[in-house]
Amino acid sequence: MDLRETDVVTRISANIDTEDFTAAAELGERFIGDFEATEFEICRADPEGGWKGYLVSVGYRTPPAEDEDPAETLHRAALPALFHFGLNAEFFEIHGTPETGQYGSYDACDTPTEGFTLYSLMAAVGGTDPREPAYVTRHDFTPRAETDVISRVHLYVPTGDLRLAVGLCGRPATDLSASLVRISTDAGPCEAVLLSAFPALDGESGEEAQSRVTNEITERLSRVSMSVRAIHTGLDDDPFYTEPG
Repeated sequence: MDLRETDVVTRISANIDTEDFTAAAELGERFIGDFEATEFEICRADPEGGWKGYLVSVGYRTPPAEDEDPAETLHRAALPALFHFGLNAEFFEIHGTPETGQYGSYDACDTPTEGFTLYSLMAAVGGTDPREPAYVTRHDFTPRAETDVISRVHLYVPTGDLRLAVGLCGRPATDLSASLVRISTDAGPCEAVLLSAFPALDGESGEEAQSRVTNEITERLSRVSMSVRAIHTGLDDDPFYTEPG
């Protein structure tokens, strides 16, 4: 069985109140080093969602031990993060049943610390597939509109080092005005997904806007020194909501 189907992934999510992508990425790189993470995500906070700046998440894997029940694995997987942030393990609770599936979460988050706010700590079996759909905000933090065109770009990053991959993706994220960057590794080259939201121009139809954005993205990707796996564009929502990959 694929280890990704049995490993517990502990996901640490924090908010950093800055509009500086580099500062937010540095926080993610720090988390990656602290927890030997294999998954990373950074996204601009939704201006209508209560947070400001960026949301940064990392996930690290814990394989189950022999003769260990799922709840015990979930508790053990969360301990490094609980200890690192000085959190009370009594507030880490297991939800669900072995029959329906279980996950663990820390129920006393929104903890300010070291220049950021820890707002979620969860442990569950299996990681985040980089192809999963996501909501993406605009690059300039202004509210989304129904006429926005969303682009999704998949890249192969020429390294298996997640921290190095974050740095390598900084330039393409800037070139594509990306508001969400998701990177993962599975003992090989990293896979990166970059999502952007582009407003339509005045008087532009949906088809015209989508065609324009597709052409712009293709031209910008000609300057990216890594393999482009796929480009998707759609109106209003992440194309993977309507075009599963």
